[in-house]
Amino acid sequence: MSAPPPLTLRGPDRNPAAHGHDVTFPRGMLLAPMEGITDRCYRDLLLDVVGAGGRGPGGACTEFHRISSGAVPQKVFRRDLGDAPRRDVPVGVQLMAAGTEHLARSVRNAVAAGARWIDLNFGCPVRRVFNKCAGSSLLADPATLGAIVAEAVRAAGVPVTAKIRAGIDDDALLDDVLNACAEAGAAGVILHARLRRDSYAVPARWEWIAHAVSRLHPRGVAVIGNGGIDVARDVRRMLDETDCDGVMIARAAFANPWIFREAAGGPPATLGEATAFAAEYLRRLCPPGGPVVPLARFKQLLRHFRAGGFDELVAPHLPRLLRERDPGVVREWLRAAAPSEPLPGPEG
Repeated sequence: MSAPPPLTLRGPDRNPAAHGHDVTFPRGMLLAPMEGITDRCYRDLLLDVVGAGGRGPGGACTEFHRISSGAVPQKVFRRDLGDAPRRDVPVGVQLMAAGTEHLARSVRNAVAAGARWIDLNFGCPVRRVFNKCAGSSLLADPATLGAIVAEAVRAAGVPVTAKIRAGIDDDALLDDVLNACAEAGAAGVILHARLRRDSYAVPARWEWIAHAVSRLHPRGVAVIGNGGIDVARDVRRMLDETDCDGVMIARAAFANPWIFREAAGGPPATLGEATAFAAEYLRRLCPPGGPVVPLARFKQLLRHFRAGGFDELVAPHLPRLLRERDPGVVREWLRAAAPSEPLPGPEG
C-alpha cells in the first residue's frame, strides 16, 4: 500500500487565484474527533509517535465544543489545541451548535487560538444531543443546517467542513443536506456512511459516499469518507470504491493508532511499540508524583487497544486492571508485562 495523496480544502475565498487560506493535509487520512477519547493528551501522543517519519494521519480534529448560552472562549480552544498550531499536521476545531447564535464569535475565537479549519458536527447520534436539536437532529432541517454552515464560513477565514450522517431514519434528505452544505460554502463534507438510528454493528454503506462525490465534486466541494474502516487495507478500498478525496478514521484508530502507518505502506505495530504507547499515555494522563486522577480514560484504552497484539497480552489481567485505582500499580504491570521500545520524538 502507498500513502493516500495529499488533500487540500479550499478557504472561503473561492477565487482560484487566492489560496492563502487553503489547508493541505499531507496525507488524505484524518484522525476523527471522538468525544471522550481524542482529547489533547491522546491526540498529541498519536501525532508524536505514529506521525514520526511522515506516516501518521495527515490531519486531526478536536473533540466537539458545544455552543449553548454563550460563545466558547478563546482560552478554551487554546487549552485544547495546545501546540497544534505549530505542527506540520493541521489540527482543526469541531463545533456543535443548534443554531447560529454565538456561532460567529466562537468560530473567530477558535481561529484566533490556532484552529487550521473548522468542522461542524451534524452527525452526533447521542440522545441528549439529538433532543436538544443539535448534532444529527439537524439532518431533518437542511435549511437550518445550511444557515449554520454559512455563518461559520462568513466568520472563519479558514476552510469549514460539515460532518454528517446519511440521515436520521432514512436517506431521503441526503441530497438536500449536501446541497445546503455546498450552497453555504463548505470546503468539504465528511460523510459517516450510516444513519443516525444505526448502531456500529450495522455495516457502513459506502455507496452513500460515492453518491456524495457525484453530487459535490462538480461543485468543487471535497468529500471525506468515514465509517467502516476496520483495518489498514480498508483505507485504499474506500478511496478506490467511492472516489472520495480522503478518509477519516475513528474507532479503528483508537484500537490501533498505527493503522495510519500501515495504510501509508509502513509496518504494523509491534507489541513493544504498543506497550510503550500505552505506558506513555498513562504517564501523560497521570504523571508520577502528580495528583491522583481517575483512570477512566486509560481504562478505555485497556478495553479497546489491540495494536501489536496488546489485547492478547492484557486479556488475562483485564478484570483486575479495570478495578485498579492506583496508577502506579498499572504502570508497574505495564513495565513488567512486555518489553517496550523507545518512542520516537515529535520530529521523528
